[in-house]
Amino acid sequence: MLLSCSQQPELDVTLHESAVMPSPRASAVSFVVDDKAYVFAGRDSSGMYLNDLWCYDPATDEWTKIGASPMRARVNATACVKDDKVYIGLGFQGKHGRDTSYLRDWWEYIPATHQWTQLADYPNEYTDCATCFVGENELYVGYGFFWNYRRDMFRYDIATNRWDSIDVGVSFQGYPTRSFGGTGCTCQKRHFMGTGYYRQSLDWWAEFDGQHWSKRSAVPGRARTLAASTATNKYIYVTAGIHYGGITTDGEVLRDIRRYNPEDDRWTYVAVLPQGLINHNCFAIGKRVFAGLGENEDWKINDKLYWFEE
Repeated sequence: MLLSCSQQPELDVTLHESAVMPSPRASAVSFVVDDKAYVFAGRDSSGMYLNDLWCYDPATDEWTKIGASPMRARVNATACVKDDKVYIGLGFQGKHGRDTSYLRDWWEYIPATHQWTQLADYPNEYTDCATCFVGENELYVGYGFFWNYRRDMFRYDIATNRWDSIDVGVSFQGYPTRSFGGTGCTCQKRHFMGTGYYRQSLDWWAEFDGQHWSKRSAVPGRARTLAASTATNKYIYVTAGIHYGGITTDGEVLRDIRRYNPEDDRWTYVAVLPQGLINHNCFAIGKRVFAGLGENEDWKINDKLYWFEE
């Protein structure tokens, strides 16, 4: 695997390294509540699926094991936070080609009390590597994978515990494209998503208003899939991933960090990670942006987080 790192970053930031995670993993899901980050599930270096939850406190630079959850072990789960409550589930466990491997369960988790409550199942089986946005009183979830590529979007009403399908009004050949392994998040109460894979890695970037998609400036650099993203109060950051030029090409692992400004639809090249990362995590706590865990260019599990101040 090659590393893409020749371009000079446009911002002068210093990357720091956090304490080693005692139980490193790839394809985990992460979320932030009360200025602490949580990492759930994924798979370890032996390929074992996990269902435990860990907490990282940046104030002390320490990891704490919360313990096993009532959820099945899995990879590529989906999580988002609303009012200090975590909505989490979906993902994959098993073998591709089996319907039961695509998990539809959806849960509420309250970190303050460590209380888990199972909610209404997701409406379909397209649950591998889905994306979640946070609205005023609702969540938006979609673009998961199941057998093939789709662009389903669903609205989850928190108060009524109900899922409703959204007709986003795009044709089979319309924009944005169907994809797997894309990334996105909510910033300034606006929802953005892009990248992923469909026959080759993609660089699309679009805004979702709860009903329709609008095209935005493409993610610069190499097109990518299995990148990770996070948002601060002002910007979105897209980190690393892997570039495939087509179904017969070898992957090129990336290690760049790109910043997106929703106000002017502009991308900035931020920094270069010490190693290429895929199937990794990215989250923001205050003005600190973290990226790490996952796998490096040698497909070995990475046990570190790298961070910088915005």
